[in-house]
Amino acid sequence: MNQVKCPVCASEKVYSLLDTLHCKRCGNIWKEEKKNRSKYTKHGSETVSRNQRLPRAIPDSTEQRMKQQLEGYLKKSNGKFSILSITSGIGNIQMAMFRRYLKICVKNRTLVEKKDQYGIIWYSRPD
Repeated sequence: MNQVKCPVCASEKVYSLLDTLHCKRCGNIWKEEKKNRSKYTKHGSETVSRNQRLPRAIPDSTEQRMKQQLEGYLKKSNGKFSILSITSGIGNIQMAMFRRYLKICVKNRTLVEKKDQYGIIWYSRPD
């Protein structure tokens, strides 16, 4: 069996379930490509073993994507936003991972977390 890595977090903790692959680390779900199940992959004009690394562009890390999402939310809502207002438009980042990132930002003091009288948590930049 070939070792499969998660395309989002590069974790090797991947399991198969109902013709899909699931990552235990980040929870990403994707389908296995059936045409590339052979031991060798065609790359350009030469045949390359799967064990060799192919040169490829390095994708944006998950943390960079979360930072971009955070900047977008702050810009869209005039510097102050709540988790309740962004539940549907998070994109390809999982909400639990984004909440963890917000907690890290609060801990590093790049964000301020305030709870209003209704119990809603608001995030903003420190003054």
